Amino acid sequence: MKNLFILGNWKSNKTTAEAVLWQQSFVKNVPPILDNVTIILCPAYHHVSLFAHKSNTYATGVQNISPFDMGAYTGEVAASMVKDDVTHAMIGHSERRKHFGETDEIVAEKVKRVIEVGIKPVVCVSNTEQIKQLNMLAPEFAKSGLLLYEPLFAIGSGTSDSPENANAAAMEIQQIFPTVPILYGGSVTHENVKGFTDQPYLSGVGVGGASLDPDKFVSLIRAVLS
Repeated sequence: MKNLFILGNWKSNKTTAEAVLWQQSFVKNVPPILDNVTIILCPAYHHVSLFAHKSNTYATGVQNISPFDMGAYTGEVAASMVKDDVTHAMIGHSERRKHFGETDEIVAEKVKRVIEVGIKPVVCVSNTEQIKQLNMLAPEFAKSGLLLYEPLFAIGSGTSDSPENANAAAMEIQQIFPTVPILYGGSVTHENVKGFTDQPYLSGVGVGGASLDPDKFVSLIRAVLS
């Protein structure tokens, strides 16, 4: 039985009060998680303390990390600052590449920073060139972390790729990273999630909008476990 990962990315959403209510509802209603399934919650930075070490049901991650270590970098959060609170860090999401100009070189530096402190990188990629650059600029990634494949047309569009297409892309990625688990991200819902997690080359999903509602996220998890 393969290991599966379900990552919830809240993006830039929720007040502290909303985050507390979400956490309470989720912990109350989530079914028992199988040993081969890992839930990773990635809230906004100021919500991380609400989730870190609060439950054995899920791991906690951050949505971004600084390419620098601690120091005079106003507004940045270094990997060494959160290493005691999170197990995973998302890096290179397509929205960060688009809106904040993150390059393959910046992504590689972030990967190095989190690996240095024992955090697992979850690197987001949308095309073959990004994968090749990751392999060349941060070869240490091959021994640690996850890859989240997110075709650009599917991000926040409500239209997902087909499970078969996503599986074919994952098969190609594994030619470069044969031992790295590959997740699919892009308009994943409780209705379509099983189609992705059942694919032989996919090891889970990254969930955006459906993770904001605890009931929908629980329904999605139940569908994976069914």
